[in-house]
Amino acid sequence: MRTLVWIAVAGCSSMRPPGGGGDDVASTVTAVALPQTIGGAAWVDPAAYPTIPVHVAVTGDARAVTVTLDHVDTAATRQADGSYLAMVPVAALADGDHALVATADDETATATLGVGRAGVQLTHVGTDGLANTPTVHRAGDQLFATWTDLSTGPRIAWLTELDGAGHRIGDRVALAGGAGLHDVIYARTAFTDDAIGVLYQEPGGPYHDWFVVVGLDGKPRAAPIALDPADRYGSYGGDVATDGSGFDLVWRTNDGMGNSDVRYLHVDAAGAAGSPLIVATPGAPHAGFDPIYDVTIRDAAGASLIAFKRYEHDATLDEDLARCQLATVAAGAVTRTEVARAEAYPWDDDCRIRADATGPILVWATKDLTSAADNPPDTFYATRDGSVAGAMLVSAPEARGEPAIVPTTGNAILAWTDERTYVDLQHGAIQLYAAPMSADLAVGTPIVFEHAHFIEGTASFSGAAAGTNAILTWVDERHGGGVTDPKPEIYLETIWQ
Repeated sequence: MRTLVWIAVAGCSSMRPPGGGGDDVASTVTAVALPQTIGGAAWVDPAAYPTIPVHVAVTGDARAVTVTLDHVDTAATRQADGSYLAMVPVAALADGDHALVATADDETATATLGVGRAGVQLTHVGTDGLANTPTVHRAGDQLFATWTDLSTGPRIAWLTELDGAGHRIGDRVALAGGAGLHDVIYARTAFTDDAIGVLYQEPGGPYHDWFVVVGLDGKPRAAPIALDPADRYGSYGGDVATDGSGFDLVWRTNDGMGNSDVRYLHVDAAGAAGSPLIVATPGAPHAGFDPIYDVTIRDAAGASLIAFKRYEHDATLDEDLARCQLATVAAGAVTRTEVARAEAYPWDDDCRIRADATGPILVWATKDLTSAADNPPDTFYATRDGSVAGAMLVSAPEARGEPAIVPTTGNAILAWTDERTYVDLQHGAIQLYAAPMSADLAVGTPIVFEHAHFIEGTASFSGAAAGTNAILTWVDERHGGGVTDPKPEIYLETIWQ
């Protein structure tokens, strides 16, 4: 049963915001909006956020803006940017959909506030089978999600529109795969205003990589492009980015004998491909790549930035050490940089290129091999310039990985998997952490979503902005039995600020 709790906003002279007019002053308000909603909805986990910051955008000078929840009024105060903010308690709300109404003088905006303490479950292993590679995207005022699952028998890459509470809008659309076609093992996507670039992998010797440009209706703009050369096969890992006019993709291939490389291709919005480039290969002093590892790409200032992890031989230790590296593709040429750092002997467990509203950010997790600890902890570092040592983002006991950054209209949100509770081996777990991150790479106090569960290295985080909020999706393993019995499902949460 759904419980409806109306949040009404009414003019109230005793709750007049600073700078507002008196009751005898004519209202100039012409519009009200709730910028943290998408499609008229938002989502909250009261276990993580007993109180939420509700932002109200008001056009004009309001006499009063008030938020009412369960007959309890909360005054919204005017902020420096001209918006209004109400700190609304939600801890007592029952799970379900609740009605949200914002009013400034005589103007109103309405929305649905979805409430739940276990996240939004987008796929169910019992009906959809094993799901993978979720992404969420904003395209104008719309929110879209893509993923793969086995709900119809073959593994298919799907597209659906969501509102901000994770409710599906309309029917889902197949992007790749289908009856009589090969399974789609993974599908990673990027959106322009009217097109989607889909990088996907199918079985075949053992794997082959493909790319296709489709419209928002899922219909192909051109025939799929076979990415792997005739003498090579697809490896795990890939990513796709867009500068708004076309798509830039990175993927990995191998020769069937354990020798892999990293490759790049630009495809325009109509589906026409440029010339592929080899970004990185093994060979002295490079010792090669892990067989399973993510490579990531972001576009900025006419260039594509690609992050990957490659082993480099250290002559002093006579060992191959995992190192975070950054490649830049510009004007058809590739340059590579090994990330600078202060440690003499670092071991990088993760390496990803992300972006906030300012631009790309390289983030990596590193262990100091000179540490006296039996299990040296992973520390997150980040830099906007791979040639200089990074700023420390997160340092805590045990391991952490899969850093994701979601740009918003406020601070960016940094999300990651964290294993600090494994200091107690009997009760340790891989947890979902999220924290605000400023433009100068200062990380605030994190929130922990206790309901999320992971197998190490498989979260596949993706995020999209909802005003100052971030909507995050991932592969969850709460119903699985670990690496011997995985049951990956797609979940969604909202980080409030």
